[in-house]
Amino acid sequence: MTAPVSAPPLPVGAIAITALGMTTSGGLDVASACASARAGATHWTQLDVEEPDLDTLESVPLKGHAVRGLTDGFEGIGRLLRLGDAALSDLMTSAKLEPAHHARTGFHLCLPGHFHATWLLQLELLGQGPAPMDVARAEFARHFEEQRQWRDKLETSLVPSLLSMQDLSIPPALRSCFHGGPAIFAQAVEQAIQRLRLRELDRCIVGGIDTCVHGDALTTLHTLGLLRTEEQPSGFFPGEASAFVLLERADALRARSAPAEATVTAVATRPAAHDRAADKPEHGVALSAAVEACLGDPRRKPNLVVVNLNGDEFRAREFGMALVRMREAGLPAELRYWYPPEPFGELGAATGAVSACLAVRAFTRSYAESDQALILLMGDDAARGALLLDDIPTQSRSTR
Repeated sequence: MTAPVSAPPLPVGAIAITALGMTTSGGLDVASACASARAGATHWTQLDVEEPDLDTLESVPLKGHAVRGLTDGFEGIGRLLRLGDAALSDLMTSAKLEPAHHARTGFHLCLPGHFHATWLLQLELLGQGPAPMDVARAEFARHFEEQRQWRDKLETSLVPSLLSMQDLSIPPALRSCFHGGPAIFAQAVEQAIQRLRLRELDRCIVGGIDTCVHGDALTTLHTLGLLRTEEQPSGFFPGEASAFVLLERADALRARSAPAEATVTAVATRPAAHDRAADKPEHGVALSAAVEACLGDPRRKPNLVVVNLNGDEFRAREFGMALVRMREAGLPAELRYWYPPEPFGELGAATGAVSACLAVRAFTRSYAESDQALILLMGDDAARGALLLDDIPTQSRSTR
């Protein structure tokens, strides 16, 4: 074992990642989940929805990536709470936050949005023939009110319960929820960094929780034809996960003698011209623009890209077109790519935090083979995001 080497002081204004927490089908903590992904292990679960097998004329259950044991028997807020508590507990184990730190700590949580449910309603109304405008308005008004009530319930029930279970007394004014798809994590990080630099906070826990393997979410994705089945090779396997990172301003982490595991060098979000419900091809303009914003400095040359390609043809086509544009933004031609949905399934709002944990653990355990990692986030909604993480090569490495 090599002797620890002290890290040089971080530059003024640097935003460090000082702790991680993650729970996925591959493991209940960040160390085992990332080790599972690195080993290429896949943990399958039979889901509640069945599909006919045309060869045997029998029904077979769909496959997905559920966190077996932890979420069995739980649904709704209870299931999200189980996932979130396990990941947040994992983060708190390494964060070493004292109660005195809570008053200056923020909490940004990414939660599922309603894009797929809204898209399905739109298709159902169209499938019934041209509906009178007042009928369509009434249906959408009812739908959006239900979604608003669900978001309010998550923010007023899930978040306080999650913090209470970890004895985190974070003031309500320092909490924010972000509802959407994979790219919402970039927005949450962007706002956290802004608050850190304005000194509203000293540190901020940023993470996401989502499940696509159960209940209405699974039924909706299946009805939309987005899942991979025996008869449909283009599509994704659903998953569920929760992950968190602790962002901390350089002077704040020095004040409590906390080690940094990586830094967030750049983050950018861009809206696409339209979402998937528009039934038009997305040419990768928004994603490549986010990448260009992150790689504006010529010294930024990541050799590792973590991108949430999940087997879906629509997403793969967009990424292919964006890749051509990204070459012009300075992205090297020879790159290594990691795909979080491959071991864990489609993770929705948890995708960004899981991707960040995978990259930082690779830095920490010295198998990234790059001192920078570019995280790309795409979804079926119009949001696109990118983050650039930097390794801290001379720091004392964690043994977690």
